[in-house]
Amino acid sequence: MQRRPQRDGRNITVALIPFGAVGLFVAGLLQAPSESEPLRLASPHEIAADLPALPKIPVVESVQPPEPEAEPELSPSLRQSTDWRLVEVSYGDTLSELFVELDLDPADLARLLRSGEEAKILNAMKEGYKLGFKLDDSGDLDEFRLIRSPLEELAFRRDGQEFSVEPIRRTPRIETDIKGGTVYSSLLAAAERERVPPTQSMRMVDIFGGKIDFMLDTQPGDQFTIFYEQQFHQDEYVGEGDMLVARFVNRGEEHLAVRYENVDGQTGYYSPDGNNMQTGLMRNPLDVFRISSHFNPKRLHPILNKVRPHEGTDYAAPTGTPVRATSDGNVTRASRHGSYGNIVILAHAGGLETRYAHLSRFADGVQPGVRVHQGEVIGYVGSTGSATGPHLHYEVLKNGVPRNPDRANALMPPAPGIADDEMDRFRSHTENLLAQFDARNRELVRSSAGVSAD
Repeated sequence: MQRRPQRDGRNITVALIPFGAVGLFVAGLLQAPSESEPLRLASPHEIAADLPALPKIPVVESVQPPEPEAEPELSPSLRQSTDWRLVEVSYGDTLSELFVELDLDPADLARLLRSGEEAKILNAMKEGYKLGFKLDDSGDLDEFRLIRSPLEELAFRRDGQEFSVEPIRRTPRIETDIKGGTVYSSLLAAAERERVPPTQSMRMVDIFGGKIDFMLDTQPGDQFTIFYEQQFHQDEYVGEGDMLVARFVNRGEEHLAVRYENVDGQTGYYSPDGNNMQTGLMRNPLDVFRISSHFNPKRLHPILNKVRPHEGTDYAAPTGTPVRATSDGNVTRASRHGSYGNIVILAHAGGLETRYAHLSRFADGVQPGVRVHQGEVIGYVGSTGSATGPHLHYEVLKNGVPRNPDRANALMPPAPGIADDEMDRFRSHTENLLAQFDARNRELVRSSAGVSAD
């Protein structure tokens, strides 16, 4: 833990909890029976007897990458230095306040801010950024570091009376890992049991989210396997890389997706025969939810006590749950709007529009004119406007006319697959990647032979 002095002499402990992914897991576990609840569940043998034959994908205990260290750090080359004062940014922190707390010259802050175009980030620091202050013998600032991640820093070095800024970017070493599991209560519970990194389980949901409703369609006995990258720097684990191959068996039907970057540099996930995994609209804009109100043109309004059409679907979820764009589109509104509260409106191809209302806040960078992609987080569940509790109100309109979101997927054409003139390149890439996936999966099978699912 990093302690910082306050103006009144007290110390505060700077600590962060990665709420986003962990919060989704906790909420996911609340939506389905816990693996540890004293409920009488059918045994795997009883379940298997009632299910069609499924491809055997073992559940394997694998070594989890080391947890990130709790204390804020600079790059490895600076760790042994005793001249640095380290701070981790908390929600609401500003650099001017930190300068006051550390008793630094505010004129140096002005010099940092005018040091270059990259310095604009200092006016919008994010929670979790790490800051390094190197002082000279007189206690004045000699060098300042802003660390976005172990792979990306900004170094501000004194140059006479001013500061110069230099971006530092490190290339990670890439390794691959494979994990597999079986669903007994929910996908998120199964992924957590198998110690799948939260970022990768969410990517799996994004990849298959247009074809599988992970809240309603999954059942005991469903299986998953993922093949993904991990990033290391100087033998230290620093984060997750790309998902390379994802496989999900739902109700006996296999879904297989392979990551591919086309000749124009655009990345997507495709079936081995070149069909795009992205659909017109994702089934749901949330990963964890409970539908509290369906599309209903004759609904009795819960607050006004009048018959008023309910022109969307309400998803009850904890405040702060990430809300995702259900399709590629342009932001036409991201502001407060009457009874809708905080709302994001997206315009899509073919005269389609989606609305996301009652948000607690908007995702960083979401503003009119910005283009977002399917599955991208655009805001967070809240209860702003006329809301009886935290939930997302989601609407789909076609040429200005409200449509039932449950049936709206057919309103948009599917995303284009691999072009004919690129199929040879795609097949070459896919065959190589799937060969690696199959080889690693065979190793997984051998190493887990005889290991129980629980």
